[in-house]
Amino acid sequence: MVTEAENVIAIIPMKPLSEGKSRLGQILSAEQRADLALGMLRRVITAIKEASVANIWVVGGDDRVQNVTRELGGEWLEELGKDLNDTLGKAFDLAFEQGKSALFLAGDLPFLKAADIHSMLQSSRRQGNITLAPARRDGGTNAMLVPNGVPFRPELGHGSFMKHLKQAAVLETSVAINYSPGLGFDLDVVDDLETFQHMEPGLLERLSTVTKENE
Repeated sequence: MVTEAENVIAIIPMKPLSEGKSRLGQILSAEQRADLALGMLRRVITAIKEASVANIWVVGGDDRVQNVTRELGGEWLEELGKDLNDTLGKAFDLAFEQGKSALFLAGDLPFLKAADIHSMLQSSRRQGNITLAPARRDGGTNAMLVPNGVPFRPELGHGSFMKHLKQAAVLETSVAINYSPGLGFDLDVVDDLETFQHMEPGLLERLSTVTKENE
């Protein structure tokens, strides 16, 4: 019997590390930002694996992203499209071609745990719903589960959560909204980092040290 976790492909789009987390540039060096982004990717992939989702695709990035993905048992794919949403949409189509549902997850979720992934799967009601996890700030979308074959297109960016809800309404497809804690907290700006350091003291050092130790 195929489990729900076996019937999805988790998809994490990534930028080259040199291009990521630019809004943290006022307090972190380029090397620190790269280490932080890679440390968060490690946490995300680890949480997915612990949730028994075996199929993990990391799309885009650079050599360090590729190496970490493969080291942790994921599959690395080259950039597929002209921008983030085009790339993610093409990755969804590839997942559907394999008869799987597509589970997008942002790569910058430092508190993501297996329970958050399980919560997404449960919210989808055996992948009958489009399931969306809003960011706690900026109206973005940090995760979405799209059932196999549903012609739903990602519209990531500022205000994407409302755009996704409207698109689902046009498609007349049922939607579940997931507020699982680890899915709400993405790390983009200085205020995020300061808040998260209070939530988990030593977070920045821990993420960066794990990255260095494993390379």
